[in-house]
Amino acid sequence: MITFIAVVLDFCLTGSIIYMLYHDYKLKKSGSTEKPLKKKWQYWVSIFALFCVMGVVVSFDNTAQNENSSDVAKLKRKKKKQIAAYKKATQAADDNDSEDDNSEVDAKEANANITMLLKDDQKDASNGNEKFAYALYLKKIKYSNDGIEVQVTNDFFNLSNDEKDIVAERVQGVVGAGISMVDSDYEPKDDQQGHHLSFYYGKIAVGHSKMLDSHKYKWYKSAN
Repeated sequence: MITFIAVVLDFCLTGSIIYMLYHDYKLKKSGSTEKPLKKKWQYWVSIFALFCVMGVVVSFDNTAQNENSSDVAKLKRKKKKQIAAYKKATQAADDNDSEDDNSEVDAKEANANITMLLKDDQKDASNGNEKFAYALYLKKIKYSNDGIEVQVTNDFFNLSNDEKDIVAERVQGVVGAGISMVDSDYEPKDDQQGHHLSFYYGKIAVGHSKMLDSHKYKWYKSAN
């Protein structure tokens, strides 16, 4: 019976590690801002608790069933394998963290480029070039790895929702161009996926990209 419990715990521990790796991989691919399991202390506490329970089970089995020493040896070997798997998973998580850190765009450089591009378009719009008229409805675009904050002018409220959508799409283009000047791995498909935009007038929320499609926008009544 004790051997069976240990085997069940063994499977639980293995499943927990595999689920963590799969969950965090899918989370990274989806671009979600949810905190990955590998960075949640509750997950590692549960893993540690499983190790402790397994240790108690193996110790009790060794004392109560000396005649079944071969089973105990097997459990110990399995425990060693699980410890090795745990260490390997931890190292993989650390490696993924390093890759994530290296893959993040330099926000300072990206913002400098975005600001430069926006000012150029605002200058062209002020000189009468209607192609860049969208820029006159914007005060500032601030990029971060968590999203983009867009500050709008008072005239933005005079636009229809369709016109606001057009301005938002032009912001997507400016952000993509600014990032591509910093990130050599930036590809056209990144523009197709889009960036999550949040629009503000001062501290007043005006609208934002929709969760499932960054190129679709929700405008609040405060923006009308």
